[in-house]
Amino acid sequence: MPPTNEDNLGRRRFLLHREKAVEHALERIRHAVGSEWDALSSEERAALKSCLAEIWMNTTYERWHQYCFSTLTKQDILELVALSNDIETRHHLTDATFKSSETILLQCSQNNQPH
Repeated sequence: MPPTNEDNLGRRRFLLHREKAVEHALERIRHAVGSEWDALSSEERAALKSCLAEIWMNTTYERWHQYCFSTLTKQDILELVALSNDIETRHHLTDATFKSSETILLQCSQNNQPH
């Protein structure tokens, strides 16, 4: 096996951290009461995973941990899937799409906080 340079190791670490964060978020969504996870198609699940990966890459660690994935509803998930389709069409995450995704994830978090 040829020696791996530092850039490749950094890239691999980045991808590993992203995959772990997204899988953790998906696990929390799966267990959310209102997510209706079983009713989602495999395409919708894949689009959600893709959207979460894009969001993770474009947000801070602190912000990512403010999102409350465990309270997402099926409607929230479908809105994120629609945003994922926008990302795929444009081949990148626009500021407007990012703000829309943050609105969904932060609104969900704020609406489910005990008062």
